[in-house]
Amino acid sequence: MRYKNVKTGAVFSSPCVIKGGDWVDATDKSKEDITELETDEQKVEMEDEKETEDELSEITKKQIMRELDAFGVKYDSKANKQELYDLMLEQGR
Repeated sequence: MRYKNVKTGAVFSSPCVIKGGDWVDATDKSKEDITELETDEQKVEMEDEKETEDELSEITKKQIMRELDAFGVKYDSKANKQELYDLMLEQGR
């Protein structure tokens, strides 16, 4: 099922039934509303990407490499900052 938060506009899918709070069932909407929901999902994805870009701009490649060294992760020192950052995030999971 798809759910939408009526206050924030956040949309997600879940096999579980969600009740209460500001969440409403978004699967019963007309095609017009579903298009709006998809647009909302795209906005959320764009905001998430912007947050990642902001985080990436606040950290240096050298700091990322030090963190990977602390994790004991092998990496290519010639890799770009984004590749190293993604590798670092994988280690945090």
